[in-house]
Amino acid sequence: MKKFTTMTGFAIATSMVLAACAPAATPTAAPKPTEAPKPAATAAPAPTTAPAPTAAPKPTDAPKPTEAPKKIKIGLVTDVGSLDDKSFNASAWAGVQRAMKEMGDKVEAKAIESKQPTEYQKNMETFNKDGYDLIITVGFLMGDDTAAFATKNANQKMAIVDVGYFDDKAPKNVMGLLFSEDQSGFLAGALAGLVTKSNVVGGVYGINIPPVCKFRVGYENGAKFTNKNVKTLGAYQEPGPKAFNDPEWGKKTAVSQINEKADVIFSAGGNTGNGGLLGIAEQAKAGKAVLGIGVDQDQWNTLDGAKPILLTSAMKRVDQATYLAVKAVVDGKFKGGNTLFDINNDGVGIAPYHDTESKVSAEVKEKMTKLIADMKAGTVKTGVPDPCK
Repeated sequence: MKKFTTMTGFAIATSMVLAACAPAATPTAAPKPTEAPKPAATAAPAPTTAPAPTAAPKPTDAPKPTEAPKKIKIGLVTDVGSLDDKSFNASAWAGVQRAMKEMGDKVEAKAIESKQPTEYQKNMETFNKDGYDLIITVGFLMGDDTAAFATKNANQKMAIVDVGYFDDKAPKNVMGLLFSEDQSGFLAGALAGLVTKSNVVGGVYGINIPPVCKFRVGYENGAKFTNKNVKTLGAYQEPGPKAFNDPEWGKKTAVSQINEKADVIFSAGGNTGNGGLLGIAEQAKAGKAVLGIGVDQDQWNTLDGAKPILLTSAMKRVDQATYLAVKAVVDGKFKGGNTLFDINNDGVGIAPYHDTESKVSAEVKEKMTKLIADMKAGTVKTGVPDPCK
């Protein structure tokens, strides 16, 4: 910049000397203005590198829905009777159904009806393969097969109605559900002995196995306990494919006993016994003064055709037994061994009189109440031998 200023002053002085000596000169073009020096471009600062974005935090995994608790699976295998026999097998299944109803989502169950004895273990194996927690077999006829299957499958929990295992080789994984049938039979017989007009009472029975024998002998002893003049009639069904499932035989046998003047008849034999009760009902419609006694459960609730003639039922709480077996598994308290259901734990007894109550006098009711109390106290015994034959 200093150099540029000195040269300009020199040019002005020279110009003034020449102007005084020389004619006027044409004006010279004004010098082009010098361009202002371009400011030196400052380098743009290098862009700073943006920090790498931090990874977004991974969302926490949503909590998995809690799985429904595993259900306890119960399998029930009948003997050659059917689930709709309205007495024995039906009562066993009723106990399992009660467990399903009361225990909600904890229990599921299935039943298989055996058509012949050769199917017993095959039906048990079906449940075992499907991982069932408890297999219940129903009936004395299944005793040997249940023991054999339980021994072979020692981790399978099992229960059996009407059978107990007592020797050293008894399977440890089986609950034996036993009953004092002689006590409910005795009470039914005592009532029959008190209300009979002809002094003849009858009995229509399934095949001669210990539980049925105890019903029959208990009934006959009870009738003789309250009536020294009574005569007892009775017939067992023959073994075979129709065991406990021959209503025609039951009906024919009941009618035969009515013809021998029986006016109270105990029918204890599944569907066979049901035939006896329905035959009694037909005879009553025809004008015969005759009453029937049901078995296992209160058959007034299960056998409509017999309601008008049912004096009572000799109850055997199979439903309570199967219910308690299921509950033991659900509660984690299952234990092999035998359990007896008797008059002192309400495992047996007699049903209400229902439609025939008018035929039971106040005096008879009073005697029955006292008899039940005496049996619970142990002062009255049924007199039925063990084993019953």
